[in-house]
Amino acid sequence: MTKEELQRVAYHEAGHAVAGWYSEYADPLLKVTIIPRSKGALGFAQYLPAEVMLKNKEELLDMVKTALGGRVAEEIFYDSVTTGASDDINKVTQITQGLVQTYGMTGNIGLVGYGSMAGDGFSKPYSDETNWEIDEEVRAIVKE
Repeated sequence: MTKEELQRVAYHEAGHAVAGWYSEYADPLLKVTIIPRSKGALGFAQYLPAEVMLKNKEELLDMVKTALGGRVAEEIFYDSVTTGASDDINKVTQITQGLVQTYGMTGNIGLVGYGSMAGDGFSKPYSDETNWEIDEEVRAIVKE
């Protein structure tokens, strides 16, 4: 990696760390590195997870904020973003879809589980309109 790439990764990872620091329910930060440790990872912020397996809505939303902190840091310091946030976006999508489809933690969708019930992955047990509502709710949470 070039010096410029390393610096950008440093800002990105610092964005995660700062977002987590200011989030009330985020797990405590253990370490941050910009040295690639595995294929596809340019750096990472590692957290000390709580031993509690249950998460409430506020904790999940703080996980979303922390995950997006890197992308926000890139936007602030570079006025552009890179593909480095793709894993973060996947995590955010998974968490917010869980809030909406699985955990019943949103007002618009309510206490109905719309998780994947089909084993083949090609059918869904709800209408296109419900699918649109789920997508809109997920987008609204992420934008917030």
